[in-house]
Amino acid sequence: MPDLWWPPLAAFVLSVALTLLVRPVARMVGAVATPKEDRWHRGTVPLLGGIAIVGAVLVCAVMLPPLSGRAWTLLGGASFLAAAGLVDDLRPLGPQVKFLIQLVAASTLVVAGVRLDVTRVAALDQLITVVWLVGLTNAFNLLDNMDGLAAGIGVIAAGFRCYFFLIDGNAEGAWLAATLCGALVGFLVFNFQPASIFMGDTGSLFLGLMVGGLNAMGPFPYSRGTVAVLLLPVLLLLVPIFDTLFVATARTFAGLPLVQGGRDHTSHRLVALGMSERGAVLSLWGMAFASGLVAVLSYRYGLPYTATLVGLMVAGLMVLGVKLGLQRVYPKRSGRTGMVRVVADFQYKKQVATIALDAALVALAYYSSYLLRFEATLESQLPIFSASLLIVLVTHVLSLGLFGTYQDSWRHAGIRDLMKLAVATLVGTGLAMLVILVQSRFAGYSRAVFAIHWILVTMFLSGSRMLFRALGELLVPNRGQGPRTVIYGAGAGGLMVLREARSNEELGWTIIGFIDDDRGKFRMNVHGVPVLGSLDQVTPLIVSGQVAQVVVSTASVPPDRLEALSRLCADHGVRTLVAALTFLDAPPPDVRSRP
Repeated sequence: MPDLWWPPLAAFVLSVALTLLVRPVARMVGAVATPKEDRWHRGTVPLLGGIAIVGAVLVCAVMLPPLSGRAWTLLGGASFLAAAGLVDDLRPLGPQVKFLIQLVAASTLVVAGVRLDVTRVAALDQLITVVWLVGLTNAFNLLDNMDGLAAGIGVIAAGFRCYFFLIDGNAEGAWLAATLCGALVGFLVFNFQPASIFMGDTGSLFLGLMVGGLNAMGPFPYSRGTVAVLLLPVLLLLVPIFDTLFVATARTFAGLPLVQGGRDHTSHRLVALGMSERGAVLSLWGMAFASGLVAVLSYRYGLPYTATLVGLMVAGLMVLGVKLGLQRVYPKRSGRTGMVRVVADFQYKKQVATIALDAALVALAYYSSYLLRFEATLESQLPIFSASLLIVLVTHVLSLGLFGTYQDSWRHAGIRDLMKLAVATLVGTGLAMLVILVQSRFAGYSRAVFAIHWILVTMFLSGSRMLFRALGELLVPNRGQGPRTVIYGAGAGGLMVLREARSNEELGWTIIGFIDDDRGKFRMNVHGVPVLGSLDQVTPLIVSGQVAQVVVSTASVPPDRLEALSRLCADHGVRTLVAALTFLDAPPPDVRSRP
């Protein structure tokens, strides 16, 4: 076990000191980030914070016990990218030039022996490693879009990688990873929201190649199989990988260039959906930490025993991606062409995506039922699982389709929808058992497996729907400084008005509370919005001009109270609206019947 206390501590102290030195120098030479339409920060912030990170890591690397040539190659390649990033921070380089520089650095590392052993075919493994290193470098470059985000994710990824190096007895790797952690934490002192300095391309390119290279440096503690060789590094770097794939997919379907800047990243969309900047960063840190824990569990207990956790995490990210993708951040004009346009305009893409996710969750639930039933002898049962998986998938998808679950709205999923899912999965499970009974007389199969499967598949499918609805309820879009509105009536009608105000971008209302004459509702919260009291208690807000409009949501308001409200609002220039449902018994007169 290497003595790890001093490298991260020394890197932390050096990073803090160098950041204090670099910050005024960046202002003097004009290396600052100025506010732009496609950038998130609102003020002028110095760049070049990456110099502090790079300097701290390199100084500590010299102080460490003699490192191998491969380690110095990694440090050299990352420093080469940092130098290119420094030039880009001072005088922007073109995307093609930056890509070629990254390709040279990644190829140099691969030639020096930094390689992912995935296929055991040297040439193919080298190609995969180059793609991995260049991809991670760009992923961290894109992830550096909000105060403290890239540096914090880097700390988490390097910290877990240090843990794996310790398990493997790789002192050199542990020292490098711990040193990188210390340097990033020192920089975070100044970079966490509100940031007084950014790392710039100098830091993000260095960080991306360092973290990607550390996850490709062997010998591997996870060399138990081809899947695990790629799975565990991906889990450790799940957030930057997810963000990069999400942005690339969204821009492709919007017909926009991939290399342009923009406020369309995961962090930006979380803020647009109602989170604070700090809350969005901390949420993504939490996702990175959770995926790191899953990686640790996968190594300790083996992928067959943690496949459920991995699958649920991927499914959760898919649901989150769909929710974030529904947020409008692009102009209506579209440059989509060819196959992208065909897919984007496909009428049934929602149903196809739902079927694909449901099928994956059905398979995951079926596998998990075998895991719970035959934990000690799971491997001996896998042939039976494989032989019946297709039957289970087909029967469940057919049953879910027959019960009409693919026409249900996830945004408004409720108890009735969950009960329908439970019945559909019960029928699907029964049909699967019936087919297997006819096919093989149920020889070798366990009835308990199918009982567990029905419970799990119902939970998984219901959870996906409720997660989507929960994200819609918890992430309330920011509507800016729209009219400050109170809703008269905290019952079902008021709830309908609140939901419409939150989901209808054209209204743009800022709901500040409810008015209700029922004293039992005073001081309560309805979907996070407080009941301010009765009309008498809210009158001071109206008189002082803190309310721009009042929406009456219920027909049960007594006429005298409604008249008093109208007079009060009219006297103080406050608009009064009445929400009502209109039923048409016949088409309007100007609508002509057509054969």
